[in-house]
Amino acid sequence: MTSNENYIPSSAEGSIATSSASTSTKPSTIGNKPFIIRNNRTYIHEPTLLYPLPVDLAELHRQSLRTLMLFQLFGGPTTAPEFSNKPPSRVLEVGCGSAFWSMMCHRYFAQHGHSSISFTGLDIVSLAGSGLDQNWKPDKDMRWRFVQHDMRRTPWPLADNEFDLIMIKDMSLSNSMRDPQQLFEEYLRILKPGGVLEFWESDHTIRMLRPHVLKTSAAAKTDDSDSDSDDNSEIEDDAQKFGAYVMTNNTPLSAPLNPFLVEYNGWATKGLDARGLSAVPCTLIGPHLLQEAETLIDVRSKRLAVPLSEIRWEREGVGGVVTKDGKSYIDSMKGKDKATDTRGEKPRGKGLSASQAALRRTALESVVGLILCLEPMLKEVSGKSQDEWDGWSGKMMNDLLREGGTSWGECLEVGAWCARKKLDKKT
Repeated sequence: MTSNENYIPSSAEGSIATSSASTSTKPSTIGNKPFIIRNNRTYIHEPTLLYPLPVDLAELHRQSLRTLMLFQLFGGPTTAPEFSNKPPSRVLEVGCGSAFWSMMCHRYFAQHGHSSISFTGLDIVSLAGSGLDQNWKPDKDMRWRFVQHDMRRTPWPLADNEFDLIMIKDMSLSNSMRDPQQLFEEYLRILKPGGVLEFWESDHTIRMLRPHVLKTSAAAKTDDSDSDSDDNSEIEDDAQKFGAYVMTNNTPLSAPLNPFLVEYNGWATKGLDARGLSAVPCTLIGPHLLQEAETLIDVRSKRLAVPLSEIRWEREGVGGVVTKDGKSYIDSMKGKDKATDTRGEKPRGKGLSASQAALRRTALESVVGLILCLEPMLKEVSGKSQDEWDGWSGKMMNDLLREGGTSWGECLEVGAWCARKKLDKKT
């Protein structure tokens, strides 16, 4: 029986080959064959690496679409107010992958008249460029440096106090967030005093958003509302514009009703836990930042729930309440004046705009793509044979993508967290 594993040398042509323009500090375990083919997907060839996802074009495309979605939801490449008027001068993207975020960040600031920002990407292998052009960079006018290094090996080959902004995006499947002290020590070492440390992350399991009012009405606001309330209202307005929901401690969420997502949640949680990874990293980042109170100040966060499709209770009106079985609605507004349409039908909520529907479709396809990318881990945990997995995944895709299987409120939970490093006492 032939092996399903094929090795790709680092000089191979293609978008995932290692660029010879890199600064290389790679460990010997990577060697000159950094990639391996398993079941027609390309993975990093490092047995001790926790990362369970492939690194082929299909996965890089999925990650790029999610990055574009987060750009839209967060209003740009960073949520830090420090850069509203003055951009960073030196930026590090940790686990840069294809460097798509760095490229979009460069373009964003260049469009605002700031094209001289210096960008550095750090990763265990290069996933960008052809490997043939020594001068390759994500964008032609971009000041770019790639540093190839295994982040588990400290210290990193980067200078103390070097960066104004350090972005850690979607890194929860690469390094355990349960004990990130070693990583935080490196982040703080290379971050300038006054610089910003920012995380963008998504949870890997799916919950269901239950019926609730999207935002506090203006009539409910009191005259003594503080600035925080105003800021929260602005965030809610932005989220509503894109069809997302701001998450607070009071946001009603529960387990999904979709049977495929219920199964996926169980398998993903068990499989990631066995690797020392968390299925819900969004619950961990804020507390870790707060633990660094001696060094970090102005800790801020923005968490959003992005429904994977139009939700039934949105269409029927927020007065609806999901029953325990989730399959029927109770009109909590009975007896109250409610307008009906000209046909005498029950009142319905406002439908999604084209941009809102497109953003939710992107979130849905991103989730489905993640499930498919985790096939080796999920298949192992579930005990399914290849034929059984193919049957299950086919039915899952049909249900979620074509039959409205997420109309009960299943959502993708994303978040952004940022904090500023204290200035030196001398300054």
